[in-house]
Amino acid sequence: MAVHDSDSLCEMLPGWNLNDRVVAWLWLTLEIQEGIQMQECQLNSQTMRNQIARALKRNRLILLDFERRRDTALLPEEAFEWIKKNGRQPKLLAAEAAKKTGLRIRSSVFRTLTEKEQLIALLDLWDSDFGQKANTLDRLSVTWTQLTRADKLFDWFKDKDERAKCDLAWSWLEKNKPRLTWRSQPFTKHTEMLELFDYSEASPEEKELYIEKIKRRWSTQKTREKDTEKKQYNFILTHTVNAVLDELAAKHELSRTKVLQQLLLNEAEHGLYLPSQRGHESPTPERRDFSEAKF
Repeated sequence: MAVHDSDSLCEMLPGWNLNDRVVAWLWLTLEIQEGIQMQECQLNSQTMRNQIARALKRNRLILLDFERRRDTALLPEEAFEWIKKNGRQPKLLAAEAAKKTGLRIRSSVFRTLTEKEQLIALLDLWDSDFGQKANTLDRLSVTWTQLTRADKLFDWFKDKDERAKCDLAWSWLEKNKPRLTWRSQPFTKHTEMLELFDYSEASPEEKELYIEKIKRRWSTQKTREKDTEKKQYNFILTHTVNAVLDELAAKHELSRTKVLQQLLLNEAEHGLYLPSQRGHESPTPERRDFSEAKF
């Protein structure tokens, strides 16, 4: 919203930089802290500015209080440069700021602010001194840094199977940790799962434990899926054939099953050992030489 160079609010507050942040602070302070009835309107619109000017004109003591608090209520813009405009980070920080300040703002004007702007507005409105606000913002930075250290635990979910892994993770958490998923929407993305854990009380150790169990469930599920593609057969083999099978398995460092599978596939492709005509039986020597078979 463009800054108005000359209007009734500028006249009431000469020398002020009446940008969106300052106007939001004035408006929300009048509405929430002073209990003045304000008509909902667009942030920093002419309607909003005129309402603020009229309220200050009728309440000179409040005007003087704003003059006094201007340099102590608002932290410098540079203090917030490390915070993104929207997304997981400012959303979490705004929620943490609401807890620390004890403020619950339901104004529609507040809801139109970006998540970063909401965080700033909470600190601006907080009835606390400048030093405490600065220390609180520093602690929020530490909180964010500590939280993101555990993000690497969730990297396993970021691949072509992300959706399926997230579905499995939600199912496991819903069954085994229902307090984590209560009143939450099922996540289907890695980033959505991170946000779920952001608002939980799970420690890094607990997160690691949950993810390891989900990984084991995933591995078990994949093994079962592969097993459905196989069918078991039982054969009675002579001692001689068993000995040959063991010899081939040891020589090629394969399992007995793998040796049999490969021999069958080679024979189907090349037809080297079995007779080509039905009813014709080849002499069966006691031992065939399979040393040239390809594995």
